[in-house]
Amino acid sequence: MADIFAAVDFSTVAAFVAATGVAIIGIAMAFKGVDLGKRGVRKA
Repeated sequence: MADIFAAVDFSTVAAFVAATGVAIIGIAMAFKGVDLGKRGVRKA
Protein backbone atom coordinates (compact mmCIF):
# COMPACT_ATOMS: atom_id res chain seq x y z
CA MET A 1 0.00 0.00 0.00
CA ALA A 2 2.82 2.42 0.86
CA ASP A 3 4.44 1.70 -2.51
CA ILE A 4 1.30 2.86 -4.29
CA PHE A 5 1.22 6.13 -2.37
CA ALA A 6 4.94 6.66 -2.99
CA ALA A 7 4.49 6.13 -6.74
CA VAL A 8 1.68 8.70 -7.05
CA ASP A 9 2.76 12.34 -7.14
CA PHE A 10 0.23 14.27 -5.07
CA SER A 11 0.76 17.55 -6.93
CA THR A 12 -0.30 15.79 -10.14
CA VAL A 13 -3.38 14.37 -8.43
CA ALA A 14 -4.27 17.77 -6.98
CA ALA A 15 -3.91 19.43 -10.39
CA PHE A 16 -6.09 16.75 -12.01
CA VAL A 17 -8.79 17.12 -9.33
CA ALA A 18 -8.75 20.91 -9.67
CA ALA A 19 -8.96 20.75 -13.48
CA THR A 20 -11.83 18.26 -13.30
CA GLY A 21 -13.69 20.48 -10.82
CA VAL A 22 -13.25 23.55 -13.02
CA ALA A 23 -14.52 21.61 -16.06
CA ILE A 24 -17.61 20.39 -14.20
CA ILE A 25 -18.39 23.88 -12.89
CA GLY A 26 -17.86 25.31 -16.39
CA ILE A 27 -20.29 22.83 -17.93
CA ALA A 28 -22.86 23.52 -15.21
CA MET A 29 -22.54 27.29 -15.77
CA ALA A 30 -22.92 26.83 -19.54
CA PHE A 31 -26.18 24.92 -19.08
CA LYS A 32 -27.40 27.54 -16.60
CA GLY A 33 -26.55 30.30 -19.09
CA VAL A 34 -28.52 28.57 -21.85
CA ASP A 35 -31.50 28.18 -19.51
CA LEU A 36 -31.36 31.86 -18.49
CA GLY A 37 -31.13 32.87 -22.16
CA LYS A 38 -34.23 30.83 -23.03
CA ARG A 39 -36.10 32.37 -20.10
CA GLY A 40 -35.12 35.87 -21.24
CA VAL A 41 -36.31 35.18 -24.79
CA ARG A 42 -39.65 33.86 -23.50
CA LYS A 43 -40.24 36.97 -21.38
CA ALA A 44 -39.23 39.41 -24.12
